[in-house]
Amino acid sequence: MKHLTVIIAAALFCAGVSAQAQPSIKPASIYDQDGITVVSPNQPGWILLKAEKSETVFEKRAAGGILNASVKIIRTKTFETDKDRLAGWEALKQEELSKLKQDHLHFNYMRFKGATCLRYDGIFPIEKTSSSNFAYFNVNGYLCPRSNAKDSAVQMEFSNYSNTRGLTEDLYSLTNEFFEKLTFPKRQ
Repeated sequence: MKHLTVIIAAALFCAGVSAQAQPSIKPASIYDQDGITVVSPNQPGWILLKAEKSETVFEKRAAGGILNASVKIIRTKTFETDKDRLAGWEALKQEELSKLKQDHLHFNYMRFKGATCLRYDGIFPIEKTSSSNFAYFNVNGYLCPRSNAKDSAVQMEFSNYSNTRGLTEDLYSLTNEFFEKLTFPKRQ
């Protein structure tokens, strides 16, 4: 567990060094990600960390924590049914997040943007260190099918490192706005 804490602390430090060198972007800036329209959070102070065909990542640093909003196309296996796909994606996220000490992790199967998606949220306590002064990693996200590929998914995620257990009401509102503004290509 200490090894994972060191890795998280190093990642936060490296992200901080690169984030400080980049200028803020205009709130609600629009990016095209392989047919998916991604809109940056509608607040000042966000920076664009990455804008590629398969991933778009925004970050905002403030005294209360580090916020991340991202959209990423991930490879998965092909599933026969929605039920198999959702169960497979849940297992994938559980494995990914199992490396962290878990306080809370919850999954829901729900309709979003016209598709059956996996929604997840989690709270993970982390050790405070000299390079990371935060007690929690909070995450909220979706995995949704891509309309043009059976072996991949769109992962939309909003997370923060802070001393608050869970997202605040304002952050939930910002999270939902970020997710709602995404647009996907029409389903065939």
